[in-house]
Amino acid sequence: MARAPIAAILLSALAISGCGGSGGAQPNGQALFSQACSACHSLTGVESPKRQGGDLRAGRFSRAVMLQFAREMPVRRRLSEAELRRVADYVVSVERANR
Repeated sequence: MARAPIAAILLSALAISGCGGSGGAQPNGQALFSQACSACHSLTGVESPKRQGGDLRAGRFSRAVMLQFAREMPVRRRLSEAELRRVADYVVSVERANR
């Protein structure tokens, strides 16, 4: 019986953080970037000494290069290939919108 409340709390937390929960929807590239990449990188156009990986907004990466870059990053939880593609697409779309 103790499992039901814990499971409900976890599902609620995942839904709030953008990690699923909404009818099986997958987190989008922005949510994935926020949870997996933003500790080291930003997309604001402003470099921060707190982020060792730097800002990616001014990059002019192709999707293929960004995808390979994302595959090589050290993250707490390895992203699936589909998640990596969503992150790469998101970063490239932000870069292109700011050219």
